[in-house]
Amino acid sequence: MGSLTLQPCETSDLAWCATVRVPFSYADPAAGTTGIYFEWFPATENAQGTVLAVQGGPGYSSTDYRDDYLAMLGPLTRTRNVLIADLRGTGRSDPVRCPRLQKVTPSDGNQAYIDAVGACGRSLNRARQRPDGSYVRGADLYTTANSARDVARLLDLLAPGRVDLYGDSYGTYFAQVFASRYPARLRSVTLDAAYPVLGADPFYPDAIDTARTAFDVACARSTGCDGWETIERMVAAVRAAPVSGETEDPDGTPVHATVDVDAMVQLVLAAGPDSGVYRELDPAIRAYLDRGDERPILRLAARTIFPDEDSGPAAEWSAGLYAAVTCNDYPQPFSYTGDRLQQYREAVDALPEGMFAPFTVAEWTSSAAEEFDACLKWPKPAVDDPPIVSGAPLVPPSLPVLVLSGELDSLTTPADGRAVAGQMGPHAQWVQVANMIHVAAMVDYVGCAEGLVRTFIRRPAEPVDASCAAAMPEVRLVGGFPAKRAQAVPAVAGEGNEAGAGALRLAAIGAAVVEDAIWQWYYVSVDRGVGLRGGTFRIEGDDPVYALTFRGIRWTEDVKVSGSGKWNRETGRVTATLDVVADGGQKAAVTVAYDDYEPDATITITGTSGGKDIVATAT
Repeated sequence: MGSLTLQPCETSDLAWCATVRVPFSYADPAAGTTGIYFEWFPATENAQGTVLAVQGGPGYSSTDYRDDYLAMLGPLTRTRNVLIADLRGTGRSDPVRCPRLQKVTPSDGNQAYIDAVGACGRSLNRARQRPDGSYVRGADLYTTANSARDVARLLDLLAPGRVDLYGDSYGTYFAQVFASRYPARLRSVTLDAAYPVLGADPFYPDAIDTARTAFDVACARSTGCDGWETIERMVAAVRAAPVSGETEDPDGTPVHATVDVDAMVQLVLAAGPDSGVYRELDPAIRAYLDRGDERPILRLAARTIFPDEDSGPAAEWSAGLYAAVTCNDYPQPFSYTGDRLQQYREAVDALPEGMFAPFTVAEWTSSAAEEFDACLKWPKPAVDDPPIVSGAPLVPPSLPVLVLSGELDSLTTPADGRAVAGQMGPHAQWVQVANMIHVAAMVDYVGCAEGLVRTFIRRPAEPVDASCAAAMPEVRLVGGFPAKRAQAVPAVAGEGNEAGAGALRLAAIGAAVVEDAIWQWYYVSVDRGVGLRGGTFRIEGDDPVYALTFRGIRWTEDVKVSGSGKWNRETGRVTATLDVVADGGQKAAVTVAYDDYEPDATITITGTSGGKDIVATAT
């Protein structure tokens, strides 16, 4: 390819790979080189162009997400080559390794993290020597600007022609930087879950603003619950008395979980990239506040918050690279000159007290979910290498730009996406995808967001028909977490139903078990999980069709559900045949069916109980 010789990849039979050497410092030849690893997937038919995909973080390996990119692009890979490169310091591109920082856990506390970030920066400044024996200030060189220079060098060597650049999350930050510096190398730019390089607030107030709206929207479109008001009640409750107890992690291992104010901050922010939090937080809170039932909220905390989990292998996600980009490129609430800690405290003290309500400013800014003070001990950069050196518009009007934002994304908010589209230029098209979370096209099984990306790449000069974005199915919230069968809301009897309220409650519990197991599958690391109050499930198969098995699942304490079913992740169709048995002896044999991708989907339930027909629905 171009001036490069590629070899078959170890990671994929479909790709060709190489590592190119690029300057470690583009201003200092004596600093040596660093490696940039990439994978090239040739078009399967007649190549008409190349898509360059860049992952987020910062710190993640782009090539680790090769299957996700290929699936998202789908039929487009017949006529498009796909180029995936690990940015400098990530994946197989000489990943930044700061062992102390990589091993820090949230339970170690903010100060331990600040100290480890500082130690990482200092180690990078002593990790490489010039021929004369002096040290290269490596901490300064892991910047988005240098990553852009690396990729421009790679494109020069590969000579694929103008490429279609797709970036998600931090990949959108990189894409803005690259596009502003090298627009002539691009045919189009897609920014999925974008946030601004220019004009960002170091305290990111849009996150809490979006969360307030998103929880209300999710409730209003599903079960009609109270949304943000419920969260306000819970914050007040756990501020006075945290909830603590035993539960299980997603794989069924017993763990201890605590829900205090900091856990509530983490849960609220976790919803941005995890719609399961939207699905369960409100009903879990109500179960606790209204009945003292701790089980649902502790389970949700245990699968969402991992206080003792470190950052794992640096080749998968480099905490050191994340720190370097954060400290070199992102806006800080202090200056690197003068007393940083004093400046930081003054910046926090100047924030309006209601800015993060119902959380106080102190609660929000000191949370383990936030890192506003992470760079207090990072070495002061010796050179100024800003990500972007021009003002808006960032690219010429001849370069087509598509910006996607998930409506429920509180990590990179719709307000961020709209701002980025405006900064790219008046020709950029911004699309808000209803009911979607972080990185719309990469988590879209319905086909709308990924379809928009494909359509745009095929014909970037034409406006994209984004009407499907308003019709995305809502997040299906849990209606409630009944502890006993008597607390369950009965399924709604339909024409021909002969069963009474008791049997309809059993039917509703059976349907809830199926929905819950499918959601829990996203969190387990194996194919086996546990029910809310006991029992196990298995979800096995070859994508997209999975077989479901339920063994003694207890959604309520006094009912067991067993049976089997099928789940098609491509179509969203779910069917299951269940035996639902109450401890008192009443039984129901039911078949549950629904389409998980259908807006306002209705679950149909048919079967028998005590010789009487069940014909009912649930939502």
